[in-house]
Amino acid sequence: MEKGIHIDEGLFLGWFGPFTSPLSESKVIKMRIEINKKQMLDALKNVELKGKWSSVSGLSSKGIGNYVQFRIVNNSLLLCNSDESTTAVKAINVETEDAGSFVVDIETVRKYLSKMGDVLKIVVDDTVVITSEGKKATMPIVVNHPYEGRIERFLEYWPFTFNVEMDSLLKFGSVHIDAGFQITGTHLKEAITACEVVNNGIYKLNYICGDDVVNDKLVLSSNKQISSYEEDVSISHSTGDSSTVSFSGPLHKFFNDDEIINVYIGDDQPILMVSNSNSAIVRAPRLDV
Repeated sequence: MEKGIHIDEGLFLGWFGPFTSPLSESKVIKMRIEINKKQMLDALKNVELKGKWSSVSGLSSKGIGNYVQFRIVNNSLLLCNSDESTTAVKAINVETEDAGSFVVDIETVRKYLSKMGDVLKIVVDDTVVITSEGKKATMPIVVNHPYEGRIERFLEYWPFTFNVEMDSLLKFGSVHIDAGFQITGTHLKEAITACEVVNNGIYKLNYICGDDVVNDKLVLSSNKQISSYEEDVSISHSTGDSSTVSFSGPLHKFFNDDEIINVYIGDDQPILMVSNSNSAIVRAPRLDV
């Protein structure tokens, strides 16, 4: 097995800077939301991030967590999930004057949504009540997300600006971002899926800054003993210096095929991905030891 670790939680959080967010105070007793069922199911799948993950015990199939935090901020419904090394926030536009947050079990929500019609009406009070086409489901609220502090800290930087031309780099806590490039959800999925054939679950992003003769280049690769695969990945806009970072996990499953993604990296730094759908994910790097 290749040696490697993820940044421990304390050090990873240190990259984000001090935690002073007042967002947890926005919780309300009652909320009303109307939303399309397919949008909800797709977003739940995105933030669950189920797929092949590398760990000290080998390759396993799992997600980043069984709970999702729903949060309404400025007419956006944010679906938030996190573990010790990944935080993901998916945004859905909604029309509501409410604000607040609640946490539920992902599988419980999915089970009830499968019985509902295309349009969902959700009322949050002491419980979560979902109605649709004469059907009604009631489920309990979880007191807190297991990684609520991580979610709160990430949302201090929300919303992230999506730079259409990718002509400048984001500032994100104390993370040393050296390069940024733009990629589609389809190209990211195709490259990671191809690398999964190696069956290692660890991937390397190598951004090579070009010059007047050679264009900027992105190579995604995976290696396991004598087996390896690498692929030149199509990017559009890019900026910054050559940088390399390794990671594990099916990050492509956070994005839909038609999304455009700005990826920000630095040598052995957390990977920050921001999409044109007002969604974002940060993943700790994989470091050799």
